[in-house]
Amino acid sequence: MENKKVIILGAGYAGLNAFYEISRKYNTILISDTDNFIFYTSFLRNLIFKSKHKYITKIRPTIVDRVKEIDIERKTVKTSNGKEIDGDILILALGCDRKDQLNFIRKVVSKNKVSLGVEDKFDEYLAIQLAFYLRRINKQVAYYGSTLKWLGENVSHNLIKVMEKYGIRIAENAEDIIPSCKPNEVIGEFLPVNDNLEYKPNIFVIGDLIKSFPKLGELAMREGFFLGKNLSKKGSSVFKPIYINIIDTGWGEAIHIRSNLPWGGNLVNVKISKLRAIMKRVIEKYYIIRKGKMGFFYYL
Repeated sequence: MENKKVIILGAGYAGLNAFYEISRKYNTILISDTDNFIFYTSFLRNLIFKSKHKYITKIRPTIVDRVKEIDIERKTVKTSNGKEIDGDILILALGCDRKDQLNFIRKVVSKNKVSLGVEDKFDEYLAIQLAFYLRRINKQVAYYGSTLKWLGENVSHNLIKVMEKYGIRIAENAEDIIPSCKPNEVIGEFLPVNDNLEYKPNIFVIGDLIKSFPKLGELAMREGFFLGKNLSKKGSSVFKPIYINIIDTGWGEAIHIRSNLPWGGNLVNVKISKLRAIMKRVIEKYYIIRKGKMGFFYYL
C-alpha cells in the first residue's frame, strides 16, 4: 500500500465504489454521517407500495461523523466531533440534499389525482417512475415534461407509448412539481469537472455534486468505480458517461434506457420487456448484498 492518503467524503453510490477500489492501493479514509447504505430504487418502491423489500444495509466507513468544514486548497476536512484530517487526494462525494424531494413524494402519495412535473429536467426519470407507481395503486396520474427527449427522440417516443398504455395522461401543465435536490450545504454549489472527474489538482468530484450531470444512482456508481480504478493505476484515462436506467411500470414490464447523447455520443437504445422488470428486481437485491459495490456491472 502506497503512502498517499486519500480522503473520500460521502458513502453513497459514488463514494463507496471509489473507496472499494482505492483502498486496495492507498491509505484511504472514508467519512460518512451514517453507516447505512440505502438503495433508493428499492426505497421508492417500498414507500409507494408499503412493501417489506430490503433497501438498507450496513457499511463500514472509516469515520462515522458529519463533515463540518472543508479546506479545498489544503485538502483538510473537519468533522462535527472536532477531528481534523489532512490528505494528499480529496474526493468529494457528498451528494445532494433530497429532503424536499422525499417530503414531496410522501405528500403526493396521499392524493388521488396527481399531475407531475419537475423543476430540473434531470429528475424526469424520478417523476416518470413515480407516475407509474402511483398509477399502479390506482391514482389518476398525468405527466408534463419532455419525457426524457434529451436522451433521444426514440426514448421519448417509447416512453409516451408505454405511459399511455398504462393510463398515464400526457398533460399540458403540472400542479405537482418535484423540487430539485440542493447541493450539499458544506459545499454550497455543484462543481464542474474535467474528463478525469477532477475539479482541481488532486481534488475530484463524483456523484450528484457534479455540475450539469444527471443525478442518477447508476451513473454515480460508474463515476466512483472509474475514479477508483483510475487512481489505483499509473497513467490516466477519460471517463465516458452513459445514462443507464430501468423504469418499472409496476405491471411486470419495464423500460431499459441506455444513451450517451447528452455527452455528444450517438448511442440511444430502448428495450421494453418483462425481462427488464426481472432485471430491476435482481439489481435491487444485488446492491444490497454487495453493499453498494458495482463490480462487473460497470462493464455491462
